[in-house]
Amino acid sequence: MLHRSFKPAKCKTALKLAIPRIKLMKNKREAQVKQLKRELAQLLESGQDQTARIRVEHVVREEKTVAAYNLLGIYCELIVARMPIIESQKCVKILSLVFQISILFALLLQMHMELGKLLSSLQMFGL
Repeated sequence: MLHRSFKPAKCKTALKLAIPRIKLMKNKREAQVKQLKRELAQLLESGQDQTARIRVEHVVREEKTVAAYNLLGIYCELIVARMPIIESQKCVKILSLVFQISILFALLLQMHMELGKLLSSLQMFGL
């Protein structure tokens, strides 16, 4: 069976709570991307091509973040759906690997967001 401290009910509840939060963050980022694209269009119309090129990088980064949220939500839903199978497995090497990859992905996403906050605070000081 799984490790003694593993509680499937707790895990399933935590994942079910995480899914709406992930969707909320994804929707929030999608709205930001739409707004950024509108701003890019205005910059291009006004002839500020150089500024628009700089902002395109930010739009691409935000779109990648939205895709990451989407994948993370899918992973959570997959694990919730397969929780009965996970509980009954004696050898869970592959499933453990999926858990580890998902958690690593979430940590990388969090680090990306923290790095973005750090960079924006540095830009405020002109660094």
